[in-house]
Amino acid sequence: MKIYKEKVIPAETREYVVKRSCDICNLVSDSADWPCTSNYAINETEISITIRHKDGSNYPDGGNGTETQIDLCPKCFKDKLIPWLQSQGASISIEDWDW
Repeated sequence: MKIYKEKVIPAETREYVVKRSCDICNLVSDSADWPCTSNYAINETEISITIRHKDGSNYPDGGNGTETQIDLCPKCFKDKLIPWLQSQGASISIEDWDW
């Protein structure tokens, strides 16, 4: 879940993400991204392939509908989503990385 705050910009008001919370365990980040314990630690979840569901109507002059999104903290991604996907038959690739 993204937590928004209004920010007044001359001539307009916009919402921007100031915090996130995990939709499963409710862990709240200390910023718009998930927290890290130090400048060198990595603790992030990135979806490089977007999975979303949209439904509604789309016409040349406009449309409307709904879009489903989810926010997951790194712990729920590793400890809940991955095991569930595997239980559903998904073949998960876990690879070492180094640079």
